[in-house]
Amino acid sequence: MTAYIEGEVYFRLVYPDVDMSYPIVQSFVYVGKNLSDEDQEDTWYFQFADDYAQFGSFIDSSQGERRVCCETQTTVSCMLDIESLANELLLAESRRQR
Repeated sequence: MTAYIEGEVYFRLVYPDVDMSYPIVQSFVYVGKNLSDEDQEDTWYFQFADDYAQFGSFIDSSQGERRVCCETQTTVSCMLDIESLANELLLAESRRQR
């Protein structure tokens, strides 16, 4: 499993097509693990990058509703570092070439 680093940018790919040929990249900033007393299992918190860039970490701010994505042990592997993102994008390109 990846050791996520607070303040670093991570990416999630989603595909609008079943062939997984046309990726959509979503950007996030990792803000921490198990930040809520309500977490019933290990939970990784990723703040949407645009929100983080505009307002900073939701941990340090009380400015209204913040856009955060929570991932558990079964889903956190979908969060990619830049190298993994590049590899996945190359795979999508090769699927389009077929």
